[in-house]
Amino acid sequence: MTKKYISFLYRSVRSGDNYSARSGNDWFIRVCEPYAKKYPSNIKLCHHLVEAMIEMRYFERAEDLIALIKTTDKSEMPKIYEGDIQFAKGNIEAAKEIWNSVNKTDHKGQYEAGERFNRIGGYDKAIECFENFFAAANVPRNLSSTYSLAFLYTKLGKYQKTIDMWQRILDVLASDYGIVEGTQCDWPRKEIQKLKAKL
Repeated sequence: MTKKYISFLYRSVRSGDNYSARSGNDWFIRVCEPYAKKYPSNIKLCHHLVEAMIEMRYFERAEDLIALIKTTDKSEMPKIYEGDIQFAKGNIEAAKEIWNSVNKTDHKGQYEAGERFNRIGGYDKAIECFENFFAAANVPRNLSSTYSLAFLYTKLGKYQKTIDMWQRILDVLASDYGIVEGTQCDWPRKEIQKLKAKL
C-alpha cells in the first residue's frame, strides 16, 4: 500500500456523520490491521490504525500495535498514543504525565503534545510545547506551531504575543523560504494591523 492510498483510505472512512465514521473506522481496521502487523515499518498506516482503534475504544489492540511499531518508529508518537489511550479511558492526569514526558527535541511529538494540552485547556503547557516544536525545527522551519500559538494567544486575549507570532511567520517566510509578498504574507500583515488597533 502506498502512503497516498493509505491517506485516501483514512480520509474516506473518517468523513461524514458519526455513524459512518465509526463504521468506516471499523472497516479500515479490519482491512488494514493484518497488513500493518506484517509490515510495521509502514509508519503512516500504523499511526492511522492506532488513531482509529483508540476512537473505537479497541484499547488492547491499539496497545499491541503501539508495542509493535515501537520497533521501527523511533519518534515520540507511540508515547503520544499511549497518552491518548489513557485520556480516552478517563485517566486525565496519567495522560498529561505521558504527554509531558515527550522528548523536548522531538519535533512532531512536541507539536502533537501541544495540540492535546491546548484541547484540554492546559494553555501554558501547550505554549511550551509549541515553542519547543519551533526550536527543534530544521531550516526551512515548519510554521504549524507558530500558527497554533497565534490562534491560542488570540483566544487568551494576549494581543501583543499574537502580533509577535504573526511577525515571526513573516520573518521565517522571508528568511527560510524567500517569500516576502503574496497571500502567505498578506494574511499575517492584515492580522497584525487588526491587532494593533486593539492595543
